[in-house]
Amino acid sequence: MIRKTTNRRDRMIDPYFQQMFSLALGIKEPWFIESMALVPSTRNPNILEMRIEVDFTEGSRFRYGDSEELYHVHDTRVRTWRHLNIFQYRCYITARVPRILLPDGKVKTVDVPWGRAGSGFTLMMEGVILSLVKHMPVATVAKEIGEHDTRIWRVLEHHVEEALKLQDFSDVTGLGVDEYSHKGHKYITVFVSHPEIEVDSEGRRRQVSKPRVLFVTEGKDKENVERFLARFKEKKGKPENVNVATSDMIHGFRNAMKENFPNAVTTVDKFHVVSNCEVALDNVRRREAACGEKRKSNALSKSKYIWLKNSENLTEKQRKRLDELLQMEYLDTVKAYDMRLRLQDFYSSHSEYDEGTCSDFEAMVLDFCNSSIREMQKFGEMLARNAVEILNYFETKRTNAILEGFNSKISIIKNRARGFKNMKNFMDMIYFCCGELDICFQSIM
Repeated sequence: MIRKTTNRRDRMIDPYFQQMFSLALGIKEPWFIESMALVPSTRNPNILEMRIEVDFTEGSRFRYGDSEELYHVHDTRVRTWRHLNIFQYRCYITARVPRILLPDGKVKTVDVPWGRAGSGFTLMMEGVILSLVKHMPVATVAKEIGEHDTRIWRVLEHHVEEALKLQDFSDVTGLGVDEYSHKGHKYITVFVSHPEIEVDSEGRRRQVSKPRVLFVTEGKDKENVERFLARFKEKKGKPENVNVATSDMIHGFRNAMKENFPNAVTTVDKFHVVSNCEVALDNVRRREAACGEKRKSNALSKSKYIWLKNSENLTEKQRKRLDELLQMEYLDTVKAYDMRLRLQDFYSSHSEYDEGTCSDFEAMVLDFCNSSIREMQKFGEMLARNAVEILNYFETKRTNAILEGFNSKISIIKNRARGFKNMKNFMDMIYFCCGELDICFQSIM
């Protein structure tokens, strides 16, 4: 039975407990549990911890790597792994790990079934860590289990890198690309796959695959597309099968996508277009609020989100405030707001790529370009430069809505972590939460 003692003879485990814990830990011959005991912690002698000692049968032979050949034990090294708590006690597994002499003269340490080399955690413990990290900040997980966060990041990094080796892009036919800032001045570029859509005989659309993050890289230049192309081909992706690519209105990205994915219809989706219009509208508001005219600055005070929200998302108080503001026709912000509504109406009233859509778009662009408000003029010029790609949306019906969804997840990741020590951790977390990675929990849990 388990007793608080450090006497080795008294620590011998009862056969019933030996069998029960061996099954629970997945320990099989030639390995066996030699002893279990509650002992004072090395960190704090006033706290008890569970120590499980595992050994192997003398004379046993072991495989190394993928080889089927069995080798005699050359010598051993004592190793310790942190395991799941047993009751309220921290649990550690300690074992003599065999080293074998290979035919080439090299001495190698064999793998143990309950943990991977270099981890310091059992596989079960790593599975719990990954489950917690998916929903909690790494710093919180580290605090809860009493380990330094660096060890948690190492577990995440290992399993993400192993899962990335299994990526398969052979079925990818639609791509989206966007950029995200990290700590203000650093950027990452994220490439995602569009979900595959099937259309039945009655014209009904059905999503048959999940969108996922394919590739994350530092920077925001067009060379990122070339780096992605290399990874895409490495993972069995076929550039000629990609028939649509969505992005923002950055020409460098678009041109690079056209060069590397020649059959893709490059599309600037409506979300980016409307988002850029909202940026122009907010710039008008900020300019007027700081112009020095008291009636304008007072009217526009604390009104940012009133202008940017859709009317159905406004509170009753905000809707009343907006109605009052719209009466102030001397404000450029009011005129810019009307132009934003016109853009939204254009998208809601057109669904096909036809002559009427093209004609209405041209007329709208002219009105923007001829506006007396310089911010909206600039936006109109942007519409004109990207006219072909913007109108392609009505042909492909593809948007970056999936990227907007990932953007929300990425924002949550950033806020939850209150920043990351390095970009590698940030990108690993994006892969882990958004990459639909095949992390084999069955081998871990």
